[in-house]
Order: sequence, then C-alpha cells, then structure tokens
Amino acid sequence: MSEKTRISSITRRQFGLTAFGLSALAAGLTACGGGGGSSDSGSKTLQLVLSGDTNQGGAFAAAAKKYKEATGITIEVVDVPTADITTKLKNAATANDLPALARVTAVDPLWANQLQDLSDIAKSHSIDEKYLQESPDGIIPAIPSDLTAVGLFVNKSLFDKAGVKYPTAIEGTWTWDEFIAAVTEVREKAGAKYGFVMDRSGHRLRAMMYEFGSTAFAKENGKYAGDSKAVETLEYFQRINDDKTMPKSVWLSGEDGNAMFKSGQVAAYYSGSWQVADFNKNIKDFEWLSVPLPKKEVNATNLGGGFMVAFKDTGADEEAKKFIDWFYEDANYTEFAQLGGYLPAKDLKVEYQFQQPSFELYQKQIAENDAKGDNAIKRVVAEAYSETPFSGDPLREETVKMLSGSQDAKTTVDNIVKLYNGA
Repeated sequence: MSEKTRISSITRRQFGLTAFGLSALAAGLTACGGGGGSSDSGSKTLQLVLSGDTNQGGAFAAAAKKYKEATGITIEVVDVPTADITTKLKNAATANDLPALARVTAVDPLWANQLQDLSDIAKSHSIDEKYLQESPDGIIPAIPSDLTAVGLFVNKSLFDKAGVKYPTAIEGTWTWDEFIAAVTEVREKAGAKYGFVMDRSGHRLRAMMYEFGSTAFAKENGKYAGDSKAVETLEYFQRINDDKTMPKSVWLSGEDGNAMFKSGQVAAYYSGSWQVADFNKNIKDFEWLSVPLPKKEVNATNLGGGFMVAFKDTGADEEAKKFIDWFYEDANYTEFAQLGGYLPAKDLKVEYQFQQPSFELYQKQIAENDAKGDNAIKRVVAEAYSETPFSGDPLREETVKMLSGSQDAKTTVDNIVKLYNGA
C-alpha cells in the first residue's frame, strides 16, 4: 500500500489509534508479518491471523490443510490469544505489514480502509444479505465466517437434584422473574453457590436489554440513543447482582464466568453458542443443557460472530480472495461448521458431530429473534467506518460503575449514550 493511499485513508478518529499503535511498537510489541511470500519449496504462503481456533477443534487449521492439498498454497494459521489480536493487527497496520487474511470479531477503524472488496464472493456463495454491511465506498469489506448467539446453559444435574423444571422450547420459555425464582430454588435446594452468572460483556447485557424491549442504544437520526427500557434492565440487573443470585466478582473483579460454571457451583450460565464445543469437551462432572433465554417483553438474543477479511497490498491479494472463495463453497464450509461447532452465515443444513440439539436451539433462537434496534452483525462493521470516536465497551464499563455504587441506572444510560456519541 502506498504512503499516499495509506495517509488518505486515515480519518481523524483513526489518527489517534495510529499514534497508539506506533507507541506500542516503540515499546517493543511485534507486528504480524507474512502477508505473502514463498515457502522453501517455492509455493505461496499466506498468513491467516485469528484467535480461538484451538478451542474450536482446529476448524480453520483443518480447512488450511485441505486447501494445501487441493491447491498447493500454504495457509499459515496464526492463532493468537483473544486479548492480543487487536493490538497485533494494529501494530501490523501501522508498520504496513498486515497479513493476507484474518478472522476477526470486529473491524478496526485503523485498518478498515485497507480491506479488499468481497462483494463478489458474498454474492456467489449466497451469504445472507442481512449479515452483510457495505462500507461508505460501497464495498463488502467483511463476510461473517460464523454466527454466534447469546444463549443460556443450565447445570442439569443441579436442577434435577433440586427438582426444578426448566423450559426446552422457545415457545414455552420462562420470564426473567420465573428464571430468577428457578435458579434461586436450585441454589437453596441443591447447594449451588450462585444462581447464575453472566459474562462480563456489554454484548451479553445488550441481549438482556433486547429481552426487556429496549433498542439497546440503536441509532436514531444518526445518533446513538437510550431509552427507559435500558434503564429498567440495568435496575433489574443491579438488583440480582447480590452475591447470591449473581456473583459480584464477575462484573466487578473480572472473575471468569466460564470457569465458575464449569466448576459445577452455578445453576445457570448466560453466555452463548461459542461455549458449546468447550463444554462438550471439558465438562465431565455434571450434565449441562442449552435452554431458551428468559424474556421480559420479547424473545430476543444478540448476534455476533467472526468475520473473514482480506487485506490489500500484501503481495498476495488475489490468492487471499481465492482462499475465501474456496472457504465458502458448500462442502468446505459445512465441514468447517461441523468440526468447530460454528453456526453458518448461509442457508446450510449442518449435521454436527456433537450436541445437535444445542445448535438447533441456537439456530431457532436466531430465527425467532425479536430484538429491537440495530442489526447486530451489520453494526459491528458499520461502527468501524463511523466518525464517532468511542472505544472499548462503554456499556460494560459504565455498568461496572453502577454496580460499584458510584452512579444509578439512569446516569449509567446517559453516560453510555454520551460515550457512544463521542462526548
């Protein structure tokens, strides 16, 4: 990428992020490297930077191996910790050393304008249009590699021990009050330490807001907005963070909710579909089950997932797009979803190797999602091109302040809106 092109693509918001990346480089953090190049045998090698492939059964690594067998092209899967991938790609962008490919959960404003157009691939492989967001210049810069949905797990062993029932179909799901009453009864009768735990994430809390009927800070007339239902949700959330129903340590101290649930001490876990593969492999001491989310006003979840992107001017631009095109072929994409326990972003019937009922429930939760507000998948991409200079997770950060007692729910919502809008 030429310096002229690179400088013209950096917005006011991106400039501050660039400065941050340069300072990080000065501190000795390393960039990715290896967009293209040749291996010892003379065949092309492309880097695919991502996080979590090991946890998902090595589905990307398996796809890379199959691609090498089919084409002779090596896809080097670089699996970095989730906490490090953002910095890794920022540093690579500031050093003009981006990899050929990446699978990311967010598009960074720093390198958003350095992405190739994947419109032709998305169209030819019938990727669901409701998951595709154009950039301001009319390209499709990212295609979902997979979908995730916020969902609920119960410790079936504890529920059965307490003699407490739980719903298994969305049509008969519990209300939030019924859910809290159920996990309280399990805690009291079965000896659970806590009723339930929710990941320390604005993404999870936003799903709860949707269930309460909030738009969860959707844009109105170009500005993010709050509503009274968001306040109601936070007030409810604050009440149940009482160190009995919910452990305060997760949101206030960052204790790992996943580990707490796997310890067998928690009746229910409000997390998401990405946990299914982990639980299937690593929970041996009790039975667990995916169940419908509770609702207040509507059945709702919050969508997420990963995105496949191909960077410009790496020396392997066409080769990168060829791999993505191959990746979304029905047979290859189905194998990927089966192995990793991923929900597909196109209309495919996937017979999973484990926990088929869990995946079918999540797909139904997505299909019957009545959440108000912005399309969650499109929002992730659109925010990368916004001039709004917010960073981090304002919903989470301000909620932590509320839970610590420094502000009420109304102030929390007001502050979140200000932060989203760059105040």
